Amino acid sequence: MKSVLSYPNRGKWGLATYRGNCSGYLIKDLLEFYKPRTFLEVFAGGGTGYEVAKELGYTDSVHLDLNPEWGGWNALKDDVPICADFIFCHPPYYDMVIYSGEVWGTAHKDDLSRAESYEDFIRKLDFVHEKLFSSLSVGGRLATLIGDCRKNGRYYSIIKDMKYFGTLESHIIKVQHNAHSMRKEYQGKFIPIVHEHLLIFRK
Repeated sequence: MKSVLSYPNRGKWGLATYRGNCSGYLIKDLLEFYKPRTFLEVFAGGGTGYEVAKELGYTDSVHLDLNPEWGGWNALKDDVPICADFIFCHPPYYDMVIYSGEVWGTAHKDDLSRAESYEDFIRKLDFVHEKLFSSLSVGGRLATLIGDCRKNGRYYSIIKDMKYFGTLESHIIKVQHNAHSMRKEYQGKFIPIVHEHLLIFRK
């Protein structure tokens, strides 16, 4: 693991067509580096983390998502089912991708990607992060992957606006490959966003 990561190939795990799906190599590297006893993934999405965990021998890992295919776990209302020592959290990046009603199923009012405003999104994200961090075992880690975004000419830095819990142990920049912004042509002085932030907090 280094402070800048780049995975040109997302790997064989999960649904490659699932919007916002991160590379399985990232989750694999995190699990192999930290070697946690218990692993919890939140916002399981296209199943990448589930397949990586099973390949690495995590037979009792837990994977949660609002999508009914993953049990319909509601991050705003439901309890965290286990006390893990490593949590990987890959929430929506505000409304860059709308999940319920577009990527899967029907629209759900507690879908973070359907927050009423950016401020509402940040409040909900803080609530989820605090809940996850509180559920960690002492010495455990919460790794959250989050990106910056633009909307109506405004740049939103989520990692600047969200709350931090515990000790920030690492801030890793992950290069994005095949992002939508890389395939567009822009006029004027516009710099596409081709990176994400991986923040690792320790309890």
